[in-house]
Amino acid sequence: MPPIAVRKFEVFAEHSGLQPPPPGASSPERSDGNILVPRPAEGAHRWLRARVQLDAVPDSAVALFVSSANRARVFVNGAQVGNTSVSNAESFGWNHPLFYSIPTALLKSGENTIDVRLSVNRFGKGVVNGMSLGPHAELQKQYDHVLFWRVTGPQITSLVTLLLGFPALLYWLRRRQDAAYGWFGLACVLASVRNGHLFIVAPSLSGWYEAWASVPLHWMLISLIFFSFRLCRRSFPRAERALLLASVAWTIVVLTVPYPQVFGLGYVWLTALWIATIGFVALQYRRTPRLELVLLLFALLVAQAFGAMDLLLQLGIRQSEARIYLTPYSMVVFSLVMGANLVDAFARARTQQERINEELDARLAEREREIAIEHARVLELQRERVAAEERERIVRDIHDGLGSQLISSILLVEAGTLAGPAVAGVLRECVDDLRLAIDSLKPAGNELLLVLGNFRYRMEPRLANAGVRLDWRIAADGNSPQLSSDQVLHTLRIVQEAFTNALKHSRPRCLSVHFENLPGGAWALAVGDDGEGFDPQALQGRGDGLRNMRSRAAQIPVALQIDSGAGGTVVRMVSSMNENPLQSS
Repeated sequence: MPPIAVRKFEVFAEHSGLQPPPPGASSPERSDGNILVPRPAEGAHRWLRARVQLDAVPDSAVALFVSSANRARVFVNGAQVGNTSVSNAESFGWNHPLFYSIPTALLKSGENTIDVRLSVNRFGKGVVNGMSLGPHAELQKQYDHVLFWRVTGPQITSLVTLLLGFPALLYWLRRRQDAAYGWFGLACVLASVRNGHLFIVAPSLSGWYEAWASVPLHWMLISLIFFSFRLCRRSFPRAERALLLASVAWTIVVLTVPYPQVFGLGYVWLTALWIATIGFVALQYRRTPRLELVLLLFALLVAQAFGAMDLLLQLGIRQSEARIYLTPYSMVVFSLVMGANLVDAFARARTQQERINEELDARLAEREREIAIEHARVLELQRERVAAEERERIVRDIHDGLGSQLISSILLVEAGTLAGPAVAGVLRECVDDLRLAIDSLKPAGNELLLVLGNFRYRMEPRLANAGVRLDWRIAADGNSPQLSSDQVLHTLRIVQEAFTNALKHSRPRCLSVHFENLPGGAWALAVGDDGEGFDPQALQGRGDGLRNMRSRAAQIPVALQIDSGAGGTVVRMVSSMNENPLQSS
């Protein structure tokens, strides 16, 4: 049995009730499935009857497929047939295709009647479109195809647009300056709401149901127009404010005035505005060609084409049994525009970030070179300063020590007061003083015990020639304080001065040197003799020797204590942990 298309119906305008007209009844009024009832009452409907001739009762499964119908009940040869999913076909919305399994027992050879109880909307319109009677398997495929594109497809696009719209709105809430994301997110939400009337069944075909189809669509188009302006990096505050006020007024009128002309007026002026937006975007692209503007222009043109085809389908100008509305799929194209814009923005941001990183790396490398040059210059200045200070110290020390002794010796020799042995002694003292200065400048000069060992090596032969025994009480493996060269030299000068004073004035038989480490990193160094003592108070303020020793002790710094009596003299230096900046090694 090939499919039989049913396109002609008899209209029983006077028949009412829940049951079809009698089997033998006929009506002269004809219709192709589109009816219009003037001034319909609440719950108005019409009975339509089609007559189908069968040569024989089919021996395989038969089905009745209805592409679309406004809440219809279908009867075959007087018996109501049930929809495959719901027994009451009126539970399906206007956009749902209908599919009925027809028991072969209901069919007969010859004429068969198909009666449809068709409800009309508040404007009196009712439609039965694309009815076919034929093999079950073949019509099942047709039904599945129409169901997907008219119901399942809008459901999927609604979900996708919601998933895209909410993140866009959240992004806009965080960055109000990116208004394009806000308008795009609002358009996505409105598109999802508007698409709902394609697959959500309303309890009745009331006025708000028609508003459900038109008002969200209206505001979705307004949002997309504003989105297009922002994507073009333009805004028109006064014009946009006026457009919003006009849209609010139109919405109020639609919800309060029950005339279909109001809906048509909204579609007309929105279509004009949409075409103007297409021209505006094309002009912006001509001025500044950008990829997102090309995609936006494509999306606007696709949406305009889809809207025009849907309008022609609704007006009956475009004939299509499938009656698939294309507007719900236009947001997919706009989603691609936003996705491309995001990718482009991400790519540009990434490129800019890489360029900034390269500039920062170059600046950092240049700064590092400048710092290295500056550091080298500072190190050179420090080396020069240290060398200058060291030269100044050497000059000062030679001037105060060796130079002073030589000048004094020259004056005494010229005056004839120094004999040969005395001159030799003075010269030996000068040589010892020079050796002390040289020892303090050696690499190990900051280790006091090592320098004291060199001092012992220098002085012990001289003491032996003078008949003086040296009592050296410093352990060779003792912990040596870490002092600077200046501190070591000052310490040696104090020790040397103590030795010189003892040899000149005390006539000792023994000189002693004693070093010990004290708790807390401090140390003590004592130089003593067993010769004739003196009164330190009596010599207070007289002579340069004791004054120089105290001055040097203050520079180390150490506490200097001089004890002298009949049993000899002891010069003791004691460092403090708080005063000594260099700890024991």
